[in-house]
Amino acid sequence: MILRLLEYWQEQGCLVWQPYNVQVGAGTMNPATILRVLGPEPWKVAYVEPSIRADDGRFGDNPNRMQQHYQLQVILKPDPGNPIELYLKSLEAIGISQREHDIRFVEDNWQSPALGAWGLGWEVWLDGQEITQYTYFQQAGGLDLDPVSVEITYGLDRIALALQGVNSVWEMEYGAGVRYGDALLQAEIEHCHYYFNVADVDALKMIYDTYEREANRCLDAGLVAPAHDYNLKCSQLFNVLDTRGAVGVTERANYFGRMRRVANKVSATYVEQRQRLEYPFTGNAAWAQKTNEEDPAPAVHDAHATRHAPPATPEDGDPFVLEIGSEELPHGDLKAALAQLRTAVPALLDAARLEYERLEIDGTPRRLAVRVDGLAERGADSESVVKGPPADRAFDKDGQPTPAAAGFARSRGLSVDDLSVVEEGGKRYVSAVVRETGRPSLEVLAERLPELIAGLKFEKSMRWNSSNVSYSRPLRWLLALHGPAVVPFNYAGVHSGRVTYGLRPFGSPAIEVRHAADYHVAIDNATIVLDESARRKAIAAGAAELARSVGGHIPDDPALLDEVTNLVERPTPLLGSFEERFLALPPMVLVAVMRKHQRYFPVYKGDKLLPHFIAVRNGDEEHLDVVRDGNEHVIRARFADAAFFYDKDVQRSLDAFVPDLGKLTFQTELGSLLDKTRRLEQLVPVVAGMLGLSDAERATAGRAAALAKADLATTMVVEMTSLQGKMGGHYALRGGEPAEVAAAIAEQYEAVSATRPGLALAVADRLDSLAGLFAAGLGPKGSNDPFALRRAALHLIENLTANGQQFDLRAGLDAAGALLPLPWSAPARAEVMAFIAGRLEVVLRDAGHPSSVVKAVLAEQAHDPYAAGRAAAALGAATQAADWATTLNAFARCVRITRPLKDSYTLRPDALGVAEERGLLDGLLAAEAEKDGTVETFIAALRRLTPPITALFDAVLIMDEDATVRENRLALLQRVAGLSVGVADLSQLERF
Repeated sequence: MILRLLEYWQEQGCLVWQPYNVQVGAGTMNPATILRVLGPEPWKVAYVEPSIRADDGRFGDNPNRMQQHYQLQVILKPDPGNPIELYLKSLEAIGISQREHDIRFVEDNWQSPALGAWGLGWEVWLDGQEITQYTYFQQAGGLDLDPVSVEITYGLDRIALALQGVNSVWEMEYGAGVRYGDALLQAEIEHCHYYFNVADVDALKMIYDTYEREANRCLDAGLVAPAHDYNLKCSQLFNVLDTRGAVGVTERANYFGRMRRVANKVSATYVEQRQRLEYPFTGNAAWAQKTNEEDPAPAVHDAHATRHAPPATPEDGDPFVLEIGSEELPHGDLKAALAQLRTAVPALLDAARLEYERLEIDGTPRRLAVRVDGLAERGADSESVVKGPPADRAFDKDGQPTPAAAGFARSRGLSVDDLSVVEEGGKRYVSAVVRETGRPSLEVLAERLPELIAGLKFEKSMRWNSSNVSYSRPLRWLLALHGPAVVPFNYAGVHSGRVTYGLRPFGSPAIEVRHAADYHVAIDNATIVLDESARRKAIAAGAAELARSVGGHIPDDPALLDEVTNLVERPTPLLGSFEERFLALPPMVLVAVMRKHQRYFPVYKGDKLLPHFIAVRNGDEEHLDVVRDGNEHVIRARFADAAFFYDKDVQRSLDAFVPDLGKLTFQTELGSLLDKTRRLEQLVPVVAGMLGLSDAERATAGRAAALAKADLATTMVVEMTSLQGKMGGHYALRGGEPAEVAAAIAEQYEAVSATRPGLALAVADRLDSLAGLFAAGLGPKGSNDPFALRRAALHLIENLTANGQQFDLRAGLDAAGALLPLPWSAPARAEVMAFIAGRLEVVLRDAGHPSSVVKAVLAEQAHDPYAAGRAAAALGAATQAADWATTLNAFARCVRITRPLKDSYTLRPDALGVAEERGLLDGLLAAEAEKDGTVETFIAALRRLTPPITALFDAVLIMDEDATVRENRLALLQRVAGLSVGVADLSQLERF
C-alpha cells in the first residue's frame, strides 16, 4: 500500500522523501513540510513519517488509536488546481473506490500553536472513519505563505485497517505472515506505560530547558536545521509532560509561546537563507507545470467551454443561472453564503434595473446556485431629476452659467443648456434630468457577478492560488448562463462557462449545460438534491423509517439534522448497530460520541438508547453494506475510547479531582480553576440568599459549588468538553452525592436551570466570570469574545427570566467583585452592567417590544432582567391605551420644566396656597404611598394625576416671579417627575 502511494505521487512529479530522524508528532513537522512550504519556490514531495503522540496511547486496547502511528505526507506547492481529484485517484490506486465507499470531506480548521502555523481544510472520512487530514496551509512559523501549499496527510494504519477488513490494527497483516500486533504491540504497551506512569517530570523539564538553549544557540550561529531539530525535541518532551498531567493551562500557554518563538526564528532564518541562495528551485521546469496535465482542473474545463462555445445571445425573459462551484464548504459557511445571496442577488438585479419574475437560491456543499426566471435581456431605461448647486452659484447676475454649472452639467454628461432651475423649500437650485439607457444583461452581469462573489463573507477564509482571493474553500468552477449565452467573467483565476460537475462518488463527471433552462434538469439527472429543504426532509423521513424498523425513534435534533443536510449532495440514510455491552456507558457519552464525532442520529425506544444509529451516506444505495460495516467499525472504536476514559475516571471520586483544578488556569490574573471554585464556594451562599433559597437548598447549592468544576479535570471532559457539567453530575451521583447536588452540577452550563440550587450556582458562576474578566480588561472587543462573555450574560438574563426570579445584578456583581484577586470598583461594575444591559436590550427587542419602550425600561431597571421584561410588557400595553397621549403629555410637562434645573427643591406643603396646588399634592402623596416599582402601579397613578397636573398648569404660572412660590411649585413637579425613578424613563418614549 505504501509503495503504491509513493509510486503514484512520484508519477505526479513528487520527490520521494525519507522519514525524519527526530521523533515528531506529525509529518507536518518534518522540515520537508514545515520549512519547505515557506518562500516562493515550488516544492512537491511525498514521504512516510512515524508519528508519536503520547496522549493517544491506549495500551493496545483501542482498535485504531495508538501512541505511534504512521502517516504518509504529501506537499503540493503551489496548488495544482485539482488536488482533491489527485487525492481521490491516489485512493483508487490502492483499491479504495469512491463508488463503493462513502468518502466525505468534513470541516477541519487546523492550527499548531507550537509551530505558529494554521490552515483550512477537511478531515477526509472513509465510511465514517477519518483517514486523511487535508489542509491548505496559510501560515507557518508565523509567516504568511505565498504560494499556498496543499498538505495531504494519510493515516496509513486506518487505511490499511479498512483495506484488510479486520477489526483492529493489531490484527492487520504486516507482511510475510506477521501481524501488526506481533511486531509492534509490546513496544506500544511499554511506551504507553512510560508516558502515562513512569516518565520523570522534573528530569524531562530540565532536558526541555537544555534543548531550548541549544536551539537558540544554533539560531545565533545561523544554523537552521539543528535549531529546528532541537525545537522538535522540545515539542516531543512537551507532549510527554502533558500526558503525565504535568502541564497546566498557564504552563501550556508558556510552553507554546517558547516553542513558537523558536519556530518563528527558524522560519525567518530559513527564508533569509533561501533568499541568499537565490531560490534555486524556482527555475524547476517540471514543478512549474501543472500536476498531471492529463487530468486538468475543473477551472480548465470551464475556461475551455467558455472560449469555444458558439456565439449566443439571450432572449428577453430567458432564465439566468449562476453556479459557484467549490471544494466542500463547511456547514456554517454554506448557510451563511445562502443567506447573503438571498439578500445580495435581488439588490444586484434591482441596481442593474434588470426585471425578473422569480428567484431561487439553493446550495449543497459543492455548489451555490442562483436561478432567476424571466430575466430581462437588458436593464430598464431610467430617468431621474438630480439637484445641483444653488442657482445663485450656478449663474452669474447676467444669467450666464458659472464654472459650477458647467461642472455639474459635465458630471452628468449634459450641457449647461440642459439645466433648469427649480425651487425647493424656498430656495432655488439648478437641476438636471438624467436619462440612462438600460444595458444588456450579459454586459452588466459580467461586471457585477465578480463583485457578488467577492462580497460573500465567511467566519474563516483562505487563499489558495496566485489571485490571492479569499473564500471559504477553493473555487473550482463558475457556471453563468442567461438563456443559451455564457455571462463572461473571471474570478479568482476561474473563467465562467457552461459546465457543472456531478457527484463525487460518481467521479465528478463534467456536465455541459446548453441553456439556463436546462440547468435543473441536468442537476436532477445527476441525482444531486440541490434544494436544502428537500435534502433535510429526505434525511428525516429515511432516518425515521429505519428507526421504526428496529422498534425505535429518532429524537428531534434540528441542529444535527441541519449539519448532516449540508454535508451531502445526495443523502442515503443507513442503519448501523453496535454491541449492547457499550450501553453500560452513560447514555450522554454514547450520544455525544455519535452526534459530535460522527454526526450519527442515536436511536431510542422510549427514553432508552438502542444499540443502533443512523448514518447518512453521500451517494446511492449501491455497496451500502460496505459503508455500513465501515461506520460500525468506527463507532466501536469511538466507544472503546470513551470506555477507556470512563474507566480511568471512575477509579477516583469526583471530589478527588478538585485539587487537580489547580493545574488548570481560568485566567492568568484570576488564578486557576481551583481558585474559581473557592470563590464560588463563598459566592454561592450570598447569591442563594439573594434568591431566597431555603436552608436545605442553600446547603445543596454550597456542596454543588465545591464540586462544580471538578469534572474539567477528568479525562472524559478533557476529551469531550461538550459533556462538562453533565459528567460532573453523573460522577457525583455515582460517588454517592445527593441527587439534588448532582442535578445542580449537571445543569450549571444550561441556559435555564431546572432547580433552585442549580440556579444559584449558575448565576454565581456567570457573575464571577463577568466581574473577573471585565476587571482583568478582557471584555469582548468587537466580534472577539474568547471567553464567551456574551453567552454568559445572555444565559444570566434567560435563567433569571425563565425562573421568574427578581435579582439585583448590581449587588450580585459587587458580591462577586469583592472576592476577586483584582481591584473592583463602581466604574468596573458600571461597565459590566452596560454590557449586560446591551444583551438585555436585544432580548427584549427580539421579544417584540418597541425600541422606545425597551430603552425607557432599561434606563431604570436594567439591573433586574425579570422585572425589566415584565415592565416592558406592561409599558408597551399602556402606550396602546386610548388615553395614553393625554397621560404622557401631562407627565412630560412636569419633566420638561424641571429637567434643566440644577437644584432639587424642598417641597413645603404649608406654602401651597392655591387649590390646584393642594389638589396635585394630595394625588402625589397617594401615588407615593402606593409606589411599588411596577409599571402598572405607576401608570395607574399617572392617570389619576393627569387631571390635577393639567389643572395646575392651566391655573397658575409655574415660573412665578416670586422665587419662593416658583421654587415650591417646581419642588412639587420634581416630586411628580420622581415617580418614574426605578420604574421607567418615559422621556425615551415617542411623542414625549
